Amino acid sequence: MLVFKYVQLLWSLEIADTHRERAFKQININIQVPVLYGAAIEGLATCLCRIASNTLSELRPRFSTAIDSFIATSLVVAAFDYSGGYFNPVLATSLKYGCQGNTLIEHVVVYWVGASLGAVASVYLYQHPAIQKLLIGEEKEKEE
Repeated sequence: MLVFKYVQLLWSLEIADTHRERAFKQININIQVPVLYGAAIEGLATCLCRIASNTLSELRPRFSTAIDSFIATSLVVAAFDYSGGYFNPVLATSLKYGCQGNTLIEHVVVYWVGASLGAVASVYLYQHPAIQKLLIGEEKEKEE
């Protein structure tokens, strides 16, 4: 909440045109589905995004940064019309906290609980042998 207030203070200085529009205009929410669906979307997409990043980090393919960016952007675009596709609680709070249409609890459930559970799930799923075999393959496992 302090970050949100700090960003609002900076934007109230109106250094850029977009700051002027954003600092004083009431912004509508991105959650276009029921709250639990929104949390599930944010959680699932966060989980997939983290698993993809971990896999690319492990395999180190050429252009891995571009591939990772493409995957993350694709997931954001897929989720945009439903939950906003932030996959980052701090980013979602700095951009959407206090917007018309949702309560604090709904915001926390979708953007904090959903994304956090997705991130935690990605750690456990990525370590699962079947997931490792599917994503990394047997050759990489044998090298270790």
